[in-house]
Amino acid sequence: MLIKKKKRRRRLTLELILMTIVSLAAGILSANVVEDVAFQYYINRENQEEDYEQRVSESLDSLQRFISNHQVTKDNMELLFDWVQKEHGMYIMFYKDVEALMGSYEGLEEENSAGNVYSQIRYYDVTLMDGTKIKAEIDFYVNTKYFYVIDIAGFAIGSIVFILLLFLLIHRKIRYINRLGQELKILGSGNLEYPMTIRGSDEITGLAEGIENLKNNILDQQLMKDEAEKANAELVTAMSHDLRTPLTSLIGYLELLNMHRYEDEEQLCKYLEHCREKAFQMKKMSDRLFEYFLVYGKRENNYQFCLTSCEDLLEDLCNGQFFDWQEQGGCLACQIGELTGQVLVDSEYLQRVIDNLLSNLKKYGDIRYPLEIEASEQEQMLKICIRNHSLSQESQKESTQIGLRTCRKIMEEHKGAFRWRQDGDCFAVEMELPLQR
Repeated sequence: MLIKKKKRRRRLTLELILMTIVSLAAGILSANVVEDVAFQYYINRENQEEDYEQRVSESLDSLQRFISNHQVTKDNMELLFDWVQKEHGMYIMFYKDVEALMGSYEGLEEENSAGNVYSQIRYYDVTLMDGTKIKAEIDFYVNTKYFYVIDIAGFAIGSIVFILLLFLLIHRKIRYINRLGQELKILGSGNLEYPMTIRGSDEITGLAEGIENLKNNILDQQLMKDEAEKANAELVTAMSHDLRTPLTSLIGYLELLNMHRYEDEEQLCKYLEHCREKAFQMKKMSDRLFEYFLVYGKRENNYQFCLTSCEDLLEDLCNGQFFDWQEQGGCLACQIGELTGQVLVDSEYLQRVIDNLLSNLKKYGDIRYPLEIEASEQEQMLKICIRNHSLSQESQKESTQIGLRTCRKIMEEHKGAFRWRQDGDCFAVEMELPLQR
């Protein structure tokens, strides 16, 4: 991971260096091409036959005028050098006897081709004032000032190509940076859902990814905060619901005591014991609710698990837990298979599950039908199914299923499962707990 970061950290620098090299090479190539084309055009233009002959003719006319004006003869031919010095960009050589000069090269004629340099030299007749005929060899130099102009033009065009190409290559990066700037403004306006553009693999891309990760972390924190607030609200509602259940039972027992609806002293003590248990259960719930708000948001899941035999658990469930249902006139139909295993349960939290089920029975259960309880050990799980018939839709109160969701959470903490379903007027709950061998 570190190597990738280093490579990415150097990638933009390498790209900029490569862009500069490519642009510089293109600029130099463009300058060379322009200079070559301009030089070739200028040389070809200077070497055109018509222009060359015209310049020669003008030079010869100027030479003849100089000879006429200065009365140049063979005795003062040195005056011709004054005329040569006044002419710029021209090469001229005077000969008195060209035939004698060429005679010294006659022995080379057989060895040289017909196009040798001496046969290509042109000589022009010049007549001095005393009638003496001399020959003049004339040639012209290229004007060097045009070379400087061509060099400057090539350098200017090469510089323009370098700058334009470098700008075009960098412009993509600049557009990406501008786009990130616009997206940052959108994020700054509060729209954190707007995605950042991730493109490339250089330092700018790393910056965009860092902003995207920061944005996602902020969104995750906000989501966690919202979920925590929602969980707080659900917990308060669930705790209120759980408190209401034992409170209703307590009021029921107190009403029975108040109306002296007990047969003997033993049943009186039994009612008083139930009242005491419900009161302590409410106290524990209120203490847990106070502790939860004391730590603000830290959910307390300190379960005190202990091994309980499946047989004892179902015996208590069938014989003692649904006493209130039987007091209302309902009856139980238990079908318990052979139970030999044990389960890890927290009796306090499991009691909350039973209390929630009992509360639903009191609200929605139809006492005309028996409450069916089935239990068996299957696939390393203790499976308990509780079924009863619901009241008609007209007589049912609106249910938020808060108690059922609380039961499911508790059973999941036990590594088990809690499911419920409604088939017409039949309501069924399935609970599973893992067996301990």
